[in-house]
Amino acid sequence: MQNLTLSEIIRNIENGICFEARCHHNFEIKILEYVPYVCAAIHNGHQLRSELESQCMLSEQERYFEEDPFTGDFIKSLPITLIGSDSRFEYDLNRTEKECIYEEAWGKKVWNTPLSDGDKEISLQKHRDFYRITDALIAKLEKDFGSVIVYDIHSYNYQRHEKSFTFNIGIENIDKKRFNKIISYWKTQLQAIKIRKVNATVSVNHLFYGRGYFLRHITERFNNTLVLATEVKKVFMDELTGQAFPVVIQNISKGLKNAILENSKYFINTYSQIHVKRRSSLLNSDLQPELIKLDKQLFRLARNFELLSFVNPINIESEKKRFFKHNFIANPIFRYKPLTINPFEFKSKIYSLNVAAIDDIHIRQVYADIIDAYANKADILAHLGSEKFLYNSLAYFGEPSPGDIANANFLLYCHELSEFQNMEMLDIKEVSKLFKSEGTKYGFEYKVNVVPNIASDVLVLNAKKTLLIKKNARFTETRLKALLDHEVGVHMVTTMNAQMQPLNFLRLGLPRNTYTQEGLAVVSEMLGGNLTITRLQELGLRVLAVDSMTDGKDFKTTYQYLLETYKPDPDKLFYLVTRVYRGGGFTKDYLYLRGFRKVLQLLANKENISNLFLGKTTHHYLPILNELVDRGILNAPLYKCPVFESPIETDPILKYLTDSIK
Repeated sequence: MQNLTLSEIIRNIENGICFEARCHHNFEIKILEYVPYVCAAIHNGHQLRSELESQCMLSEQERYFEEDPFTGDFIKSLPITLIGSDSRFEYDLNRTEKECIYEEAWGKKVWNTPLSDGDKEISLQKHRDFYRITDALIAKLEKDFGSVIVYDIHSYNYQRHEKSFTFNIGIENIDKKRFNKIISYWKTQLQAIKIRKVNATVSVNHLFYGRGYFLRHITERFNNTLVLATEVKKVFMDELTGQAFPVVIQNISKGLKNAILENSKYFINTYSQIHVKRRSSLLNSDLQPELIKLDKQLFRLARNFELLSFVNPINIESEKKRFFKHNFIANPIFRYKPLTINPFEFKSKIYSLNVAAIDDIHIRQVYADIIDAYANKADILAHLGSEKFLYNSLAYFGEPSPGDIANANFLLYCHELSEFQNMEMLDIKEVSKLFKSEGTKYGFEYKVNVVPNIASDVLVLNAKKTLLIKKNARFTETRLKALLDHEVGVHMVTTMNAQMQPLNFLRLGLPRNTYTQEGLAVVSEMLGGNLTITRLQELGLRVLAVDSMTDGKDFKTTYQYLLETYKPDPDKLFYLVTRVYRGGGFTKDYLYLRGFRKVLQLLANKENISNLFLGKTTHHYLPILNELVDRGILNAPLYKCPVFESPIETDPILKYLTDSIK
């Protein structure tokens, strides 16, 4: 952030230059894009000039109590902000110049001795500078857009009041008749904010009436600007001790961002000279330098962290022979390649990244979640091959719910696990050739390797853009077509789309992306007309295998139970159970069926899921992915799986089964 003089800031505004600056360290102004709305947190500041500290009778805690901490954080995501840096006890920006320096405040004397005229003049000049910049900004925006809306954000101590609301709107000094619709809409948007999953309460002119000078100054000078003075109850901190509640601050920041965008869109379309179709167009599209830096640092740290490559046993085939030789009564003893990552050092480095430097609250949350996810995966790896591996897998992936188990049992009810009976098997060399040529249909290239020791028939390694095929896997024509859509049409497509993004986080993957990515992949098998009942039952078996493992059953017990109860192919069942028990207990496989069900629900609800193909995404983040594409921060997916656009009609029996899982 630059340090600019008053004249430099005003010149930038008049010339329409975007910038971020401090004015003599007194307050911060940020203009990332010229839009018809402004967010202000003029009481956010706490600093006091060093020469005044010794004269101030109030302790730092007493001053902090009456200031509005974190209000600057609440509006940080928006493109135009005015945020105070100085304490209101030096000069109060919400009072006139004559009244802005306190002698007494809230019943307490402020200064040991009266301030000199010289000390006062320094503070008064800061006050004047702020309002000169404010006037220049509003004049510029009114000229460009016709009308402007300003969000004047404050906070208040509620324990001194018998009745309080989450938000208070003061409207005494605005044209209520003219702006009544906007006031009502603003109230509705604030009520929709959820704090700790509870909807906010909102009052109008209850405790605060909008009598502050900031509102009055703008309203008196600009006929086409509405100022909404809004007080936030200090539920985000302990007002007595000053202890912050970070999760609540995040809730309010996200909620206010959404409320301000929705309300601004409504105001602009009603009063301004422009029309806004999407609220995301009211946000800036430039990449914040701090975001680019963090993204690169995170990618450098995590790009070679491929969990599956470490968790995959290196002796699957030899242990399979031993298991069958002993008639399923000796548990396999899996071995793993040495870790090339120190999990504890990795966690230390990844948690040292400065996520707080990202202004946009939703983007910041995405990166914080990714960092947490990689830290959790590091915990999984740290205990590879031990009992603790399972506990860490449960913490990250979770375990099957009663609903998941009910769906699995429903699919397995018909007992038709017979895919390979009397069917012609394809040659592995031909399979490899077909996988290689499939990429040319999409317009990209990747490596295809046939390998001996993997638990899956086919596996995509995202970081290496490589597709692995198990050497002794058996493929029918139907199964191969399904895997071409599954592995190439979804997994490789999302890998390649992630490579096309200006940011790298989708190459690393959003948290628990298995849930959505495997859901998309299985749905692609269905839309391509290649999903079989046997395949659905295989997903059901995975759920039951994970459930059996988490219930404390060992490998052989789970294997024998599934074999005797459902009569699957013994060979395929070994690999299925291996997938679940590898590493010490890998619970992720139950997510395939749950993800399949979720993607079907999204399609049934007519949701646009195209941005789930941007990279390794999770449906939970679809709203922010849509916003980032609309803003131009992410590129729309270049490659698409064709079966989602031109699906084949689903077999009636299969449709009945898929419609029945809930």
